Amino acid sequence: MTLCDRCVAFFYSLLMNPATALNLDEDTLHKEARAWVSRLKTSSLTSRQARELRRWCGRSPSHASAFAHARELWDAMPQHREDWLREAKLTQKRGHRPLRRALLGGLLLGGGLYLVARPPLQLWPSLADLRADYRTGAGEQRRVQLLDHVWLDMNTRSRLNVSDDPHLGRVVALLEGEVEVRQSERSASVCTVFAGAGSIQTFNGRSNIRYVNGETEVTCLSGSAQVDFGGQGYRLAAGERLVYGRHTISAVQTVLEKDFPAWRQGRLVFHEQPLSQVVAELNRYWAGHVILRDASLGSILVSFGVSLDNLSEALDILQQLYGLDAMRLPGGIALLSRA
Repeated sequence: MTLCDRCVAFFYSLLMNPATALNLDEDTLHKEARAWVSRLKTSSLTSRQARELRRWCGRSPSHASAFAHARELWDAMPQHREDWLREAKLTQKRGHRPLRRALLGGLLLGGGLYLVARPPLQLWPSLADLRADYRTGAGEQRRVQLLDHVWLDMNTRSRLNVSDDPHLGRVVALLEGEVEVRQSERSASVCTVFAGAGSIQTFNGRSNIRYVNGETEVTCLSGSAQVDFGGQGYRLAAGERLVYGRHTISAVQTVLEKDFPAWRQGRLVFHEQPLSQVVAELNRYWAGHVILRDASLGSILVSFGVSLDNLSEALDILQQLYGLDAMRLPGGIALLSRA
C-alpha cells in the first residue's frame, strides 16, 4: 500500500470513527464479520437480527469493509466455509462483545459509509480497494510474481488477495477486475485463482481471467487451463473460452487469436458492441468518467480500436464516426449526447 493509500485509509477511519482509528481489534472484527456472513448465508435472519447486522456494519468503515470482505471471501473460497461455521458457533456461545461505538451521528455516518464504500463515479479508492493485498487504479497495470515461474499481470481497476492453502498451494482470490496468469513450462508449482463462483488453474501457459459485475470470463491463451464450477471440471485448450456467473456456465467456445483480450498489447478493441458496454469498459481505464446523457444511445453498435496511452481518442472516434457530441468537463468527466 502506497503512502497515499495509507493516508486515505487513515482519513476515512479518522473521519468516521476517531475513537477507533488507531486502536481496533482487527482479529475480533474479522471473526464477527465472518460470523455474520455465515449466519446470513446459511439461515434466514429475523427482522431483529437484520437490524443488529445493520447497526454492526454502521459502527465504522472498518466494520462495513470487514463484512464486505468476508462476504466476497465466502463466495470466492468455498473450501473455508465449514471452518467459518464452526467459528461462528463458538462466537455465538461466548456471546456478542461489541467493539467501541462510532462517535458520529447516524446521518453523517450512513452517508459517509456509502461514500467510502462506493465512491461516486469511482473518483477515489473505496475501502474494499484499500484492503486488498494488491490493487490497480484506473489505467494502471502491474505484475505480481506469485511463485517461481508463475506471474500475474493485473489489468486496470483490479484487486486481489493472495494466501496459501495446505491442499491447493498458492491461492489467489480475484475480488474484481482482470488478470493474466503466466506459468512457464519450468514451473512445477500449483496456483489456483478463485473468481466468482468458480476456480481456475493454468498449466504451462497463459490464461486471461476477467471477473466484472458478477460474471467471470476465462480465456486460455496458450497451454491449458482447468475451470472448476459447480462440482464439475472443464478443460480449456489454447484458443478456448467459457463464461460463468453465480449459477450458470456457458459451453466452451473457440476464440480466434485476433479476438483475444487486447489490453496486454496496450489496446482496447471493440467489435459491434453496444455503446453502453463500450462506455462501461472505457470507464474502467478512464481516470475520470464518461457518461451517456441519453440512455437510448446505449444500444448503438460501435466498432473501433484505441491505444490505452491515448484513450481520449475514443471520444474523437465516436464524434467522427457515429455522430455523437462529447462535452469535456474538468476532472476527466465527458458527457456523450446526440450531435
